[in-house]
Amino acid sequence: MASQWSYSDHGTAMSGAGSSSTGNTKSELPSYYNATDQTKNIPMGSSADRSRITTNDSNHGTSTTATKQSETGVKFNPSEMLEKVVRLGNSLYRVKAYIPCGNKQLFALESEKPLRGYDGVCPVCAKQHILLAESRGFYVAVDSVFQALEQKKLEEERLQGRKSIDRLDSVKENLPPLKSPILGQNKGIEGDSNSCYMDATIFCMFAYSNVFDSLLNVKTEKKSLTQLQKLLRENIVHVLRSNIGFVEQNIVHVLRSNIGFVERDALYHLRTQLSEATGDSSFKDVEKDPTEFLRALEGLFNFAPLKTIAPDQPPNATASNITTNIMWEMFDPNPHNMLSTNIATIFLNSLSEIPAKLATIPPFLILVAPRHTRSQRSYRYIIPDRQIALDNKIVQLVCLKCQLTNHNSDRANDFYSCESCFARESPSLITPETDAKIVCYCSTCLSELHRDLGKELINHNARRIPVEQHKLNLFAVLCIEVAHYVAFVKCQKQQEQHEWLFFDSMSDRIHNEKNIPLVDRVPDFEKWIETAGKDNYFFPDLDELRKQARPSSQKFTENDMRRLRLFRDGAFFFYENSSVNYQ
Repeated sequence: MASQWSYSDHGTAMSGAGSSSTGNTKSELPSYYNATDQTKNIPMGSSADRSRITTNDSNHGTSTTATKQSETGVKFNPSEMLEKVVRLGNSLYRVKAYIPCGNKQLFALESEKPLRGYDGVCPVCAKQHILLAESRGFYVAVDSVFQALEQKKLEEERLQGRKSIDRLDSVKENLPPLKSPILGQNKGIEGDSNSCYMDATIFCMFAYSNVFDSLLNVKTEKKSLTQLQKLLRENIVHVLRSNIGFVEQNIVHVLRSNIGFVERDALYHLRTQLSEATGDSSFKDVEKDPTEFLRALEGLFNFAPLKTIAPDQPPNATASNITTNIMWEMFDPNPHNMLSTNIATIFLNSLSEIPAKLATIPPFLILVAPRHTRSQRSYRYIIPDRQIALDNKIVQLVCLKCQLTNHNSDRANDFYSCESCFARESPSLITPETDAKIVCYCSTCLSELHRDLGKELINHNARRIPVEQHKLNLFAVLCIEVAHYVAFVKCQKQQEQHEWLFFDSMSDRIHNEKNIPLVDRVPDFEKWIETAGKDNYFFPDLDELRKQARPSSQKFTENDMRRLRLFRDGAFFFYENSSVNYQ
């Protein structure tokens, strides 16, 4: 389960255990244990009665040696299971006893680290069948343990067939983004175990856009980062953008050539190298979320082009009052409990909440949907604006001479650029050591600079700073439902022509061991957004759609499901600056 973003069908997030940590940090209660079960069949009595060890309990299972059978038909000898280590969620547990309680078959486990919110009593009868380490013991269904062991076995079998990096498809040529859609099954990126958060993020960033391409070539002195960067560039991004034929044998043994297909082993090696580079072993095999992946790239490659500053505060000489990020995690408490709103409104509200403004006009903007609490999104539905227009409320301008800002609405449009003046004045100006400000002058300072120039003034091309002319265009939406990530991505074909695509790295499976990625057209994407902003019944209708109790034979139509995913599950919204050339 994803550690931070994990939305249920009701729009709330279920917090998972997160990445592994050391020390005595307490972990969240595993998702497969239902804490509400503690209140079932609890006899009246004191807390001491509940925590007392029942030495004469006939259900005590530590001495049982007969062969048992789980609900799913797995036969096992309880004594052979003792002290086995099993991974459930993101943590390791040791089997301490087999406990048949009522009509339930349970294992008593001890966690490798303390658990939150559980006192070690049986969830069925509220008794303590066996003495377990304090804050580390709990009970889990026998079948859950065997399912985890089976999953581990399958993964080990898959690992034996992994390709080494030198056997992966590789494209050294620097290729531009795709200009036509790659469609169908076995297109895009083949999902690996627990990798969908990374598959979908990479597809959003690189398949049809080049706004992140500088990340692929940024200079680094560390060998481990150079290898990581090369793997991402040559074995994943360039292969995704290439026309090489990847020959894959499918379930009916028909050989077919795949264009724009990245095999799962490339993702496996990327995650392995990312684990080594960050020192976080959970990247290798644990389901994480895009925030953690993006933050890792930000930290490893010092890639944080989004710069913000407090309103009406000029950058100091070292730019230490500038905050840099790779993305903007928005804040909006939604005090009026609105059902829906649009991204541009949330972004502006978020800047006002802090408060902050953009110190520069960013090349791109990744906006992360706000949460009301850790486990609940602020808005049930979010409309992704196709375009966000920047203005003086969002971007901060600062005069190089007098440090006046555009925070005062009366002077907001009174800022100009003059390259000739800046070239002449820059040695005497106190400017930040980074590109954390827009070079401009207020009208008063510019007039003083131009006052004594005489005929030389003809060589000075002063222009008003047109903040409002900068537009940020939506090019991808990353969505999560429960613990599965999918993406909507824009394919920019020619000039104004484009179309929207849907990507799922794990749309289907073969023999429970091979994921089938899918890229499909979404012809109604922009129509959905337009309708959502105008039709007062759009979201109530979606609510009704969600409430309908449907048998498995009457599933949502594909169109309805994707519409729900876009507005209900949208978590990361990718925008690019239309006025920037990224080549």
